[in-house]
Amino acid sequence: MHPNATGPQHPRTRSKLKRICLLAVLNVASASAYGCGVANVPTSHVQKAIPARPSVVFIGDSITVIWGSGQGPQFAEHPNWVDKGISGEKSTQVLARFQTDVIDLHPGIVHILIGTNDVYPGWTLSPSGANEIHSAANVEAMVQMAQSNGIYVILSTIPPWGCDASHCTSAESADPTPGRYDRIDAWNAWIEQFALSKGIPVADYHSALLAPDGEHFVPGMTIDGVHPSSAGYVVMTPMVEGLINAIASLYSSK
Repeated sequence: MHPNATGPQHPRTRSKLKRICLLAVLNVASASAYGCGVANVPTSHVQKAIPARPSVVFIGDSITVIWGSGQGPQFAEHPNWVDKGISGEKSTQVLARFQTDVIDLHPGIVHILIGTNDVYPGWTLSPSGANEIHSAANVEAMVQMAQSNGIYVILSTIPPWGCDASHCTSAESADPTPGRYDRIDAWNAWIEQFALSKGIPVADYHSALLAPDGEHFVPGMTIDGVHPSSAGYVVMTPMVEGLINAIASLYSSK
């Protein structure tokens, strides 16, 4: 066998990644909920076989915390899913614990949902100050760490913000600035473009939870304008299940 026959640059591997996108679409309720693409997967990405029911670490902020704590009832149906969310964290803090909370657990897959606490007023994609949040560089570092340790990555867009209902005052209090929506859009666009360049599947939660106004949550999909409600997580969970199943079906050790 050619020494790189299963490597990330090999046509067979690239074909598998494309098939993941197709299978994900076939396994979820809404095909429009995914942004999938395959480009130049870095050579440091160690391809390996994973169990048919791989362990999956979900790392992120309070959106992940709530998902694994029971607000998303379907999460508990997967004993192989591990919740490593911490409330209030920015991408810098998640990166700081990525070795301990992801790499050292040796999961088959990591699901990264981060950025809601990054995109407050003053945030930009290309920060210049020493104290700025380097969100893109932080996610790039997480992906590099995961792939170099043979862990498959699922990225995700961050949810909308606020809603046109009385229970969404938390979002208004936390960040009432009109620029919030542009910052969310800029971050999500970067996530999708970066994922495309690396051949990483994306769960587009933002589109799945977005109201017709193009800015807010659908009111029933959020508890406070910041976090998804049980109904929101019911939408999100099959999306990531589809991607996990697609990755497992193509790379499982049989």
